[in-house]
Amino acid sequence: MILSLLRRILIENGLFTHYAKEKQVFFGEQPLVQNGKQKKIPLWAILRVLVGIGALVWIFRDPRQLINDFGRIEPPSFLLALFLFICGNLVIALRWIILLRTQEIGIQWWACIKIHFLGLYYNNVGLGSMGGDLFKAWYVTHHTEKRLEAAFSVIVDRVIGLFCLICMAGLFYLFYPVAASVNQGELKLSGFLSKIAEQKDIVIYFGIAVALCLVILMVIPFFRGKLILGAKSILSRRHNIFLAIKLYLKKPVILFLMIPLTICAQSLTILGLWCIGKSIGVPVAAKYYFVIFPVSWIVGAIPIVPGGWGVLEVTVSALFKSAGATAGQGEILAVCQRLIFLLASLPGLVVHLTGVHRPSD
Repeated sequence: MILSLLRRILIENGLFTHYAKEKQVFFGEQPLVQNGKQKKIPLWAILRVLVGIGALVWIFRDPRQLINDFGRIEPPSFLLALFLFICGNLVIALRWIILLRTQEIGIQWWACIKIHFLGLYYNNVGLGSMGGDLFKAWYVTHHTEKRLEAAFSVIVDRVIGLFCLICMAGLFYLFYPVAASVNQGELKLSGFLSKIAEQKDIVIYFGIAVALCLVILMVIPFFRGKLILGAKSILSRRHNIFLAIKLYLKKPVILFLMIPLTICAQSLTILGLWCIGKSIGVPVAAKYYFVIFPVSWIVGAIPIVPGGWGVLEVTVSALFKSAGATAGQGEILAVCQRLIFLLASLPGLVVHLTGVHRPSD
């Protein structure tokens, strides 16, 4: 039931229509047809795309200056950053393989790597920067009889990654202080938080409005039925879920090992971007890279726009500017990060086009 619900979510979002032997094809290859009519693009999807386009227009508002800034990047620094990002993703794939082995799921390591890079590709074109997790969970279930446990491993893998991101950003900001000076910017988070405190009434009203919306959705039969159906699906498989959780808890050493692996993978990416920053003279302390990029990745994970396009770039640019960099320097780092994401996603595109991620008969 959970897997069928996952499939329904993917289909309703128009990401792809059918899969493999069930005559499924990926999005872009043919339109989704229902009752002989092409499915209309929902309004929310159009709004999400417009938000992303608006953010990208803001980033590229001065293309001539952006090109000039790009010319200051040392090619070895960019190539090193790309190499470190790919290495970091191989470490993340290793983390996922270990989680699968913990559940006694014997999928070949090469198949796991292919599915991981396929998920990385979808992260750049799907729902937020976590859209690839949906596809990753879907495809891995076709490689094992333990379908629910395999899909659950993707959730655990993502939770570990987000947990380490939050811890990394917080620890680096709290325990590695750097005195503010002309050459070392200081993040102005205190002023930002004080402004939020000044507008606490608005925050409270917003929370009440969200709560009322949830109540209204519960009253509408259609949404209430969807929620009940999802709850029943989860409850029907609760035994398998509890068993999977129990297996993880029985091996705390494995879970503890996931933390240094995750920090290593994330640090490799951040160090690569720091090398690019040094090559263009960004006057921001190295520790703030370990705050800004984790925060931007968390923001990019919110399914506001496909692949986090625009939102991720604006977040990086704004945070670097608040840390003492110029607007152009922040924008060039944001664009470089996106280029690295796209280039590293190319193996996933090859996997997508060739279909080598599918289990062999």
